[in-house]
Amino acid sequence: QASQFVHRHHVALTRPKMPFAIVNAAAPVRLFYEVHRPSGWEPGKERGRCFLCMGFQTEGYTWEPQVQFLNQLGFVCATFDNRGCGRSERPVYRYTTKMLARDAMELLCVELGWKPGEVHALAISMGGMYGLEMLAGLTEGVYSDIAHDSAAFRSAALLVTQTAGWRRGLEGFLPLGFFQSVASAGRPGLTAKAKIYKGMEQAFSKEWLRSDSGVRHPKTEVALTNGQLLTRRGAKQHYAKIEEGVDPENGLASYLAQGLAIATHNVAPPRLRLLAQRLEGICPVLVVCAGRDRLVRYAAQRHVAKTLGPAVVEVLDLVDSSHGVNAALARLLDAAERPGRGRLSSEELVGLRSRL
Repeated sequence: QASQFVHRHHVALTRPKMPFAIVNAAAPVRLFYEVHRPSGWEPGKERGRCFLCMGFQTEGYTWEPQVQFLNQLGFVCATFDNRGCGRSERPVYRYTTKMLARDAMELLCVELGWKPGEVHALAISMGGMYGLEMLAGLTEGVYSDIAHDSAAFRSAALLVTQTAGWRRGLEGFLPLGFFQSVASAGRPGLTAKAKIYKGMEQAFSKEWLRSDSGVRHPKTEVALTNGQLLTRRGAKQHYAKIEEGVDPENGLASYLAQGLAIATHNVAPPRLRLLAQRLEGICPVLVVCAGRDRLVRYAAQRHVAKTLGPAVVEVLDLVDSSHGVNAALARLLDAAERPGRGRLSSEELVGLRSRL
């Protein structure tokens, strides 16, 4: 009740300008969010709802290609910036994945008014870490004050994530590739452009960054690579935030605060086993692993699939992929469609994968 009071009181003050919600009475924060609806949308007639949780220091707009195609399929999608990132507030204190999970659940249930049982949850990297807390919290009754009559999501996808953070030693520690890429990006003599691309190599392979994106420059009609397209999107958001009076840089304090949430993250094995039992047959889970990931150890990603075994309907093992992989969406939605709603057609699956 306290959370809903804080939420209603502050949202009324912020909504006229941009879509913000004040959530989490225990640690109040103003989150920026967006709801993306299909063309010609009518209330209650959408094909389904997707709630997309992004990772470390990454804003919700990066789901744009997936959201566009999901809208074409008739899904309503909600994206948001985590606390300490983008247009959301950046309070300076220690964050935890339980705190981030509470933020997301209040945004979902109180602000949007969505029932988890009707929602496909899609979470990547750090989003997957607090996504595990959301899944566990629902089955444990942690969110009974806001998630009425829902003990699980309709389905869940956990992409390139882990059950424990860095404090668990090698189990959650960063891969060697992360330190190699940081050292490479910090080499003396690199141009600003080179540093941007070196930074992107933490999440994406060189091959993917240099591949044709299928998009052309709006003025010159020259084909853009994936790396060029990401750079243009980032620059667009950078200058838009300046226009809005928002600092385009998240800052060191926010970086450390989210980093502490990752470092101290831990969903213990007994809790995971109980979660797997409770989700089996109720909430199909898809786990996605990337073999060339430089941010989350491949073995840690596989461990997620192993511990959630009974509830996992598929493990999408992309041994040649890097961290920035969202290729699970199509398979998740296809597996999660229940009788009476229809499955995605093969054409829809192929089209969706082309946007991931």
